[in-house]
Amino acid sequence: MIAKVDGLQDELTTFCAPFVEARVQLLPALTGRTPVEPWRDLAPQMSRAAPRWTSMVTEPLRLWEMPGTVRRKADYVDDEVRLHQSRAADLLLPDVHTAIRELYQDTKELIETYTREFQRLAKRGMGVM
Repeated sequence: MIAKVDGLQDELTTFCAPFVEARVQLLPALTGRTPVEPWRDLAPQMSRAAPRWTSMVTEPLRLWEMPGTVRRKADYVDDEVRLHQSRAADLLLPDVHTAIRELYQDTKELIETYTREFQRLAKRGMGVM
């Protein structure tokens, strides 16, 4: 059982890694200023699909939808940041700044939700609680 949990945890870590990296990359843009570093697109690195183990949780539909929703927001942010950089705009437009803050929050929520659901699943599977 432990080996199976370890495998699922590896899957969780691999799945969440691009969302964690996105949060790091978004940090400078949270100030409302256009990032000066060349923008590495976030969306293509994010998975469209949830890990397989999510089908075993109590409410899988929410988990299945989250990655696609966050990825679509990331795609919008990628386009807008590149556009601002190409125009050498110092400040992000308010709607873009809002989208960046929302994406930052959504990635946090995704990571926390998947981690929490994984922990519940692991506890339930091992007969704890």
